[in-house]
Amino acid sequence: SMSHAIGLGQMNLHGYLGRERIHYGSEEGLDFTNMYFYTVAFHAVRASMEIAKERGRTFEGFEDSKYASGEYFDKYTEQEWKPRTERVAQIFEEAGVQIPTQDDWAKLRDEVAKHGIYNQNLQAVPPTGSISYINNSTSSIHPIAAPVEIRKEGKIGRVYYPAPHMTNDNLEYFQDAYEIGPEKIIDTYAEATQHVDQGLSLTLFFKDTATTRDVNKAQIYAWTKGIKTV
Repeated sequence: SMSHAIGLGQMNLHGYLGRERIHYGSEEGLDFTNMYFYTVAFHAVRASMEIAKERGRTFEGFEDSKYASGEYFDKYTEQEWKPRTERVAQIFEEAGVQIPTQDDWAKLRDEVAKHGIYNQNLQAVPPTGSISYINNSTSSIHPIAAPVEIRKEGKIGRVYYPAPHMTNDNLEYFQDAYEIGPEKIIDTYAEATQHVDQGLSLTLFFKDTATTRDVNKAQIYAWTKGIKTV
């Protein structure tokens, strides 16, 4: 395909937050999700620009895209994006990860205008169901379905999967999706969505006492938060 489309995915958000003693959907949890996807977006575009520069080719139709016009970069150059909480600022600093500045984005915008980018699409967040077990990760960017999942694996029978990174000392940070509720899941996905150019697999979890009204309220809330699909 001349679009050279790819879909960089993510997994283990809840596992990472739990390990760092941050509650999923909390102020710090939302802040981290925002800054993480913000940083990934920058490096994804920059890497695609470098490929276009190296190969002397862009994706078909680049000239008519928001990347070429610079419109894509406006929200990043017209306001400052930085951690809203000290904890998240500390996490990035201790990891040695530099958060892109407005000047970084402006420079990247100019480089993209000159060289283009190779990939029409860059990010997509899949459900990462089975593959997350192989990587000892929590699935996608939604919370765990249970602290210890029970799966049937062919002839083996029942297999028990404790949540990755969960210990007796951090159990409180591994609430399951039913306890967390739909609003905090939607809030988390809303933080990521603003930096992801393709779809995000969003699954909502409801207790067996939920009514159709509860489901409808969650759907409407997701729409107000700019969620693409539920």
